[in-house]
Amino acid sequence: MESFAAPSDETVQAVNAWLKENGVEATPATPAGDWLALSIPVSKANALFNTNFSVFHHVESGTESVRTLEYSVPSDLQGHIRAVHPTTS
Repeated sequence: MESFAAPSDETVQAVNAWLKENGVEATPATPAGDWLALSIPVSKANALFNTNFSVFHHVESGTESVRTLEYSVPSDLQGHIRAVHPTTS
């Protein structure tokens, strides 16, 4: 994961408030706090990101991955959240 500068206080407050409102706890995944780690059921991720995660099968390797083709975050957070991973990769 690419690391960026530490997020602004406004970003930290906005993202943490949204997560808390949705019953989600996150922990910093990098020293700068620019990535957060969270572990939630797929059903909660579907609701949180207004999406539908599915299991994708890679035929050649036989591996399976839970991913989605698209996701969204609330409009007031779009300037604060650059990416949600893993989602579409």
